[in-house]
Amino acid sequence: MIDYSYYKQKIRRHFPDYNFSWEIFTNLIIGNLKTKPYWLDIGAGSNFLIREQPGAEFAVGTDIRPPDDLSAKDKTPYCMASAYMIPFKDSSFDFVTSRYTFEHLADPKSALIEIGRVLKPGGVFIMQTTNKSSPLLLISRLIPFPIKKRLIKLLFKDNPSGTFKTFYRYNTPAAVSDRIGLLKLDSVILIEDIMCHSRFLFFFSFAWYKLIRFFGIDFLSNNIIAIYRKPGY
Repeated sequence: MIDYSYYKQKIRRHFPDYNFSWEIFTNLIIGNLKTKPYWLDIGAGSNFLIREQPGAEFAVGTDIRPPDDLSAKDKTPYCMASAYMIPFKDSSFDFVTSRYTFEHLADPKSALIEIGRVLKPGGVFIMQTTNKSSPLLLISRLIPFPIKKRLIKLLFKDNPSGTFKTFYRYNTPAAVSDRIGLLKLDSVILIEDIMCHSRFLFFFSFAWYKLIRFFGIDFLSNNIIAIYRKPGY
């Protein structure tokens, strides 16, 4: 278990306003659930977002395959579905999220059009994805896929079976469309997540974050959060 609080104390000595991308994303979920109780999470994986953020009147996760840890005791709604063919009627949800899914989509614009279809008028879609403009991500992209899976397991203690092929077709600030289908871009947040998986990764990524702040080169941050709205009442 990573002790983010330990590393965050170190970060906040220099940057009191710093937040990890998952903190920003979680706060956006909590804020929207107060007024948008019908929630769909796309690329839900283990469905942890919905399990960890109760309060929705109805919430369901979708992914192309069931998670390994989904048990019969887990009553959180879940269904197998592609982001290109969401099995719900038009205007079914107030709120849609997707975290670290769009970099894996070969046709992200088709997925955005489908998300716009299932959102209610006035609904919100929040997407978090990686930024391929980041030099750190560029290094990752140069590593052959089988080797990358092994490195992820070594450096991040992560299951390499959870590493999927990436296309990066909607993964720069410039690539995020102002309007697509029924969705209109509200805002884009760029965040450099400082890696806390080991002391080496922490000090390396913290030094890089300092450079981003000093030179004002946020467009090279490693994470993008895009917030879309479906115009309506």
